[in-house]
Amino acid sequence: MSFLSRILGAGVERVDPPRGDAARIAQVQAVIETIRPMLDADGGDVRLVSVEDGEVRVKLVGACRGCYASPMTVQGVLEPKLREELEWVRSVRAE
Repeated sequence: MSFLSRILGAGVERVDPPRGDAARIAQVQAVIETIRPMLDADGGDVRLVSVEDGEVRVKLVGACRGCYASPMTVQGVLEPKLREELEWVRSVRAE
């Protein structure tokens, strides 16, 4: 890795596919797509990490990563929307 790559970042981050049941992953992704424009407007985004046993795990990226309001984004926007749309969702956690 070059000196500039270490300073500026190595480029594209590797994104693993979400873990869990494919049908439930698709359901969660569909709900996330409705929220994504709001996050994008502030320079952020959310990636689905896993859907297991009613727990949805996400990763906030871009401007959302490290933002003081990110817990509110997860617990005040994302979790209520997912629980409203998908009755099997028990909790949403950010990594």
